[in-house]
Amino acid sequence: MVAVLLGTIERTGLNIAYTQELLDTHALGRSLSITCLPDGVEDDQGPEEPALRAVIGFRWSPEFTVFSLRGADSLDNIERLVDERLYAHQAHNGPSLDIEVTYHLPVSPEQQRDVGSLPLIARAIQDLYNTFVENDEQMRIDSQISFPTGRGPRVVHVGAVRTWSIDEALYDAELLADTFEELCGELHTMLELLAVHYVIVREEPNDGDDPADRRYLKPPTA
Repeated sequence: MVAVLLGTIERTGLNIAYTQELLDTHALGRSLSITCLPDGVEDDQGPEEPALRAVIGFRWSPEFTVFSLRGADSLDNIERLVDERLYAHQAHNGPSLDIEVTYHLPVSPEQQRDVGSLPLIARAIQDLYNTFVENDEQMRIDSQISFPTGRGPRVVHVGAVRTWSIDEALYDAELLADTFEELCGELHTMLELLAVHYVIVREEPNDGDDPADRRYLKPPTA
């Protein structure tokens, strides 16, 4: 699954800042996150995260590891260990998986102090998303507000989340590739629109800098 995703990312030409894959060596669960930046933007802020970025992330739970190694027959043996929500709609389809694309948005000092502006920010981002998405998919807007001692509330984070449910595609590499093509295409378009909306300064390419030479860290495998 990771190989199909990375192949699609490479073909789409997303600007990857870094990737991270974590493995629970006891239960064999995994999590993967891939951080993407707008075209022409480099991650040069040291330990600080880029203000505008998109993160592709999902959790590969232990039962998926068992399922992928032993097939559908293993489900009966591990069903009691699995959250009932996982099996609510899979009498014939088997496990499903959700992939989240989270857009982390810049918050200016003025916006940090103006908690009341959050509904307007959320509506603006959703309207931007709806300019190119033709289906009924929705983008959720999340925010985090801090209440420092002796000071007024401050907005410390605003993000937009798009959830992709992977069902039958888990069993079909071609269908999975098609799903990832749509996901990466949508991510690239949305990230570029956000870069224009937030006036993100892009780096001029150096002489000899070819997009085909772009490199990124491939996650390790267990």
